Amino acid sequence: PIAQAKIHYNTGGAWQEMPFTSQQDSDYFFQLPELPLGAQLSYYFEAADAQGNTGLLPSTAPQDCYSFQILPTPETRLLIAYSGSQDYQNNELPYYENLLNLLDVEYDVYNWEEYPSYRIPLQYDAILCYASTGSYSTKADTLSLALMQYLNSGTTDAPKNAFFSSDGWAFSQGGHPNSSLMKKLLEAYFRTDYVATGFGGGTNGLAGPDVFTYQNGTILCRDASPIGDSGFEYPVYANSPDCIFRLTACPDWYAGEVQYPELGSVNAFTFEDGPVDGQAYLHDGVCATALELPIYKAFYFSFDFSQLTEFTHRYTLMQDLLNWFGITGVAVSDGLAPVPATRITGVYPNPFRNCARIDFTLEKETPAQLEVFNLRGQKVKTLADADLTGGIQQTIWDGCDERGIPVSSGIYLLRLRTPEASVSRRTMLLK
Repeated sequence: PIAQAKIHYNTGGAWQEMPFTSQQDSDYFFQLPELPLGAQLSYYFEAADAQGNTGLLPSTAPQDCYSFQILPTPETRLLIAYSGSQDYQNNELPYYENLLNLLDVEYDVYNWEEYPSYRIPLQYDAILCYASTGSYSTKADTLSLALMQYLNSGTTDAPKNAFFSSDGWAFSQGGHPNSSLMKKLLEAYFRTDYVATGFGGGTNGLAGPDVFTYQNGTILCRDASPIGDSGFEYPVYANSPDCIFRLTACPDWYAGEVQYPELGSVNAFTFEDGPVDGQAYLHDGVCATALELPIYKAFYFSFDFSQLTEFTHRYTLMQDLLNWFGITGVAVSDGLAPVPATRITGVYPNPFRNCARIDFTLEKETPAQLEVFNLRGQKVKTLADADLTGGIQQTIWDGCDERGIPVSSGIYLLRLRTPEASVSRRTMLLK
């Protein structure tokens, strides 16, 4: 029998030790003092029996030891939640890390399959989450619960944000009862639905349900999308992207459990080109939705992010996403960044109450117009109409029309036009 057991630990300084704090049969528990956020905790165990025999765990300690990082890191506003077993070959995570490094954004990384229960720290303003296969599991339910709790914590003054990418999550929850946490996350919190093959949907909107190999195609950015360039086709290479559907409101069976159940998502991207006579199997079928509530924003993407084939497209979409989420301080850190294109890069804040700053870029010196339209297509105000230099531009909308009269609350479209391009982006005015 063990007569003595203790833990050795450090958080970057000298090794400290303490005896076990409780015991249950042959299990020994150690209650460590409060540990500094962001620190790397290293530790190993030492034990002795009644005869004086001793042992270490791991046996080569302290040269080798166990460790984990204590999250969140101070001042870090962004979390990558990755699937450790689904992405066991580490194929997907580097795409996120490399882009955030290039954009000079600090982030933490957490494997959402590591522990049986957890809560997402409210310090984070945004979460980038992915599930490579989207398979159902109790761990997927745990993730769903944690994300729903996180999004519920948002307020109108401090909204939360979530990006969820998976080419199988929607399919995996199909047919589940309404009590399913995966289903509730998709329908109630992303306001997104899945319909099986034969009913206008399917588990491979690009090449068809009987195709299991990777195929080339494109997805089309729709006018309502908060990220990407409206009307632009983005090349993809994928094997099983779900066809999803936006919900115009939260389903009745969840409506009493969520905030703003009357608001629905928008179609952000649709399948365009593919291997079926040059078109995607579910041409015009939806593959990404966006939801903007006063307390949180959510973007659901039915591809793996790595399945966007062009680096410049992944870069600009990630930049758009961070701008939409209000993650400021985004900066280019080296020469790998693409040449600025003609696009609206951000609206701050969004939603806004009194005035909004609109950032946009022009590929070159050109005549340019930046206009505001309501959802009926009526022009509300011209914000810019002049010959402008290439590069970064900025202007302000004060929430008024051409006559200086404040407009009503609602969603408005910002449209940037040059002789060579026309792009748009949504913004929400709250009174």
